[in-house]
Amino acid sequence: MKTLLLLASLFFATCFCPSLRADDQIKDASPAPDGKFGMLLTAEEEGGVKIQLIELSSRKVVLDLAESGAPHAKDCKLLWAPDSQRVAFYEAVHRGGETTVYFRNDSGFTESPVPELGGCATAAQKKELKAKGVLKFIEYNAVPKEWLKSGALVLVDDQGWETMDGELRGCTQTVTIAFDAKHKASVQRVTGKKPKEY
Repeated sequence: MKTLLLLASLFFATCFCPSLRADDQIKDASPAPDGKFGMLLTAEEEGGVKIQLIELSSRKVVLDLAESGAPHAKDCKLLWAPDSQRVAFYEAVHRGGETTVYFRNDSGFTESPVPELGGCATAAQKKELKAKGVLKFIEYNAVPKEWLKSGALVLVDDQGWETMDGELRGCTQTVTIAFDAKHKASVQRVTGKKPKEY
């Protein structure tokens, strides 16, 4: 069933956008569970990629999600809540990526800002950071993993840095984001903090 849905999405993106060449469509439409909305990635003449949320039946653009460099655009994705009322958009960038959440309303989709996720450094890493200092951060990557039945979103958060003496360090954590009746997001739970090797 998933294979058929993917093929149908690819067929739609390629065949029903007459103003764009077939090779401009570089990713499937990532349809919502209710089949009404999806993501369209379109190659631009300047070499970048335009990423939009579209209404599949009319091809109408309902939201401009991002403009990305071609190397990173292939890693961008939508993760829909089962009821199609919320969607998490992951935008891949150099050295990581970030997640933006949108909720559906009468006028379209509105952003629900994701709160600060906090650092994931372990106690030992914090001690080392205090002693050695940070030269630069090399990764910050918050990837949507799943929507829970409660309506909460689970993110996997990876962070990395280089110490002043040139050593690479990192950590990962799993963060659950809850939304209230007004769609305000807050950190509900943080689990699985551990070091990450580079």
